[in-house]
Amino acid sequence: MRNLTLLWSTLALALPAAADSLTVYYIEKPPYYHTERNEPTGFLLERSRAIFSKAGIDVHFEPRPAKRIQMEFELGRDPACSIGWFKTAQRSSYAWFSLPIHRDTPMIVLTRSTLAEQIKAYPNLAALLKSPLRLGLIDGFSYGELDALLAQATHSSITAPPTQNVRMLAAERIDYTLVDERELPYILAEADLRDARLARLSMPDIPPGQLRYLMCSKEVNQRLQERLDQAIRALGIAP
Repeated sequence: MRNLTLLWSTLALALPAAADSLTVYYIEKPPYYHTERNEPTGFLLERSRAIFSKAGIDVHFEPRPAKRIQMEFELGRDPACSIGWFKTAQRSSYAWFSLPIHRDTPMIVLTRSTLAEQIKAYPNLAALLKSPLRLGLIDGFSYGELDALLAQATHSSITAPPTQNVRMLAAERIDYTLVDERELPYILAEADLRDARLARLSMPDIPPGQLRYLMCSKEVNQRLQERLDQAIRALGIAP
C-alpha cells in the first residue's frame, strides 16, 4: 500500500498543473476591442491578452453587450472578467477592478459644422449644458467624472449606440454630443457618415481622459486578482 501511495504521489508531481482559465467579455468598441474576421482584436484587447498571459491565466474572449455583461456580474453566476471599464461606485458594489490599464484622451464635443461658432460662444461645457441646444447621450454608458455635470443638462436625449447618436446629430435630431476622438473614425465609418459636415470642439472644463480597468466578477478568487495586478505592474502598463 505504501508503495502504491508513493507511486500516485510521483505521478501527480509529474503531471502538469491544470492552468487557471477565465472567460473574458468585450464589447464591440473599435479600436479598443472588437471582432474582425471572426477574431477578437483591438489594441486594448491585445494589451489585456498580454496581462492574462503574464498572470498565467488562459482566457477565452467572448463579445457581449455592455448591459448583459453588467447583469451577469451582478447576478454573480461565474468567474469572468471584462476589458476596459470605467470604475464607478455602483459597479464596485458587484465587481472587482484591477489596477488601471489605460487612460483615454479627453472627450470632445461633436456638432454640425453649422453650429460650431454658436457652440464656441459658450465659455465651457457647463454653460453649454444650460443652453437650448439638444445634447445626445448614450444609453447605459458612464461618462466617468462628467456624469454629475451631464445630469444638469437642460435639454438632453438618451440614445442607443454611438453610431445612432451620430446619425441623430447629422439628421438634426440632436445638436451636439460627446465622443472619444480615438473612436470617432470608426463610429463615422459604421454610420456611413465619413463625409458628414461635423466639427470637433474642445472645452476647458472637460476633465482628463478616464482610466480604464479590467472588471471582474467577484467570483474571481483573490489569488487570481492579485496575479492580475502583479502582471500589470510587471508589464509597466499602468497609466
